[in-house]
Amino acid sequence: MLVLSYVYQCLLGFFVVEKRRMGMDKYSHYFFDLDGTLLHGGMLLPGAKELVDALCANGKHVYFLTNHPVRSRKVLSADLQKLGLEITYNQLLTPVMGLIEYVHSNGLASRKLYVAGSNMIREELFELGLHIGDCERGNGPEQIAVVLGMSPDLTYRQLQEALWLIQNGASLILLNEDLLCPHPKGFLIDTGSLARLLDHPRFGHQTVSVGKPSYWMQKALLRVMEGKIDDAVIIGDSLLSDIGIGNALGIDTILVYSGVTTKDQLFGTAHHPTSVYASVQEIYQTIKG
Repeated sequence: MLVLSYVYQCLLGFFVVEKRRMGMDKYSHYFFDLDGTLLHGGMLLPGAKELVDALCANGKHVYFLTNHPVRSRKVLSADLQKLGLEITYNQLLTPVMGLIEYVHSNGLASRKLYVAGSNMIREELFELGLHIGDCERGNGPEQIAVVLGMSPDLTYRQLQEALWLIQNGASLILLNEDLLCPHPKGFLIDTGSLARLLDHPRFGHQTVSVGKPSYWMQKALLRVMEGKIDDAVIIGDSLLSDIGIGNALGIDTILVYSGVTTKDQLFGTAHHPTSVYASVQEIYQTIKG
């Protein structure tokens, strides 16, 4: 097994070098993950601002494709601007956009949503015209759905109320499936881990994820690109969410090792990046030459 792993790493290294020789500037649309790729602990990683600025200066279309389930797009874009990133509200794709795709595609705009998670997400969904409800167990299962997302606002009471709703037949909507979120102290418990508390087979409910790499987030991304994917690349640190959504859409992907993925995890994975870099700083150095 060790020999096979070594051979795989050698082949992967050769493949990555060849991809770099082709040049990074062949793309016109760049989709960056945030936590673990451009950010760590709320601060920009080395080379992040320089890379984004260089791409924008060269006329590239830069977007931020994140599974961040805590801050609203309005607040998140403002926070990124404070860090020095030149970003507008419309450049930011979050799980809320996947949720909107899911709701409207399934004729569920009139369904009440019980949000177990961020107050900012709850307010954003309300501003987008969705119906936000408290725990109303008297409603039929077709009238309410639970929206779950990791957040400092999340309480035990919210989780228990959500579980009661699910027991009564409400569906469960996950803002993302990630198990862990990178943090300076290690990792934070993410939505995918919290979902294991609620997603029990005995209740017979429907569970759907609307963040990366889900079909609904794919639809949100394609809507932004107007279906043109040939000149796009997704850069991220997660094999499941970042590389997974790229593979599903046939979009080139770049994996960075600055977040949740290690080199050993590439061996035997079902999600294969087009190229691999240590960090966005190394990508910037490649572009700068």
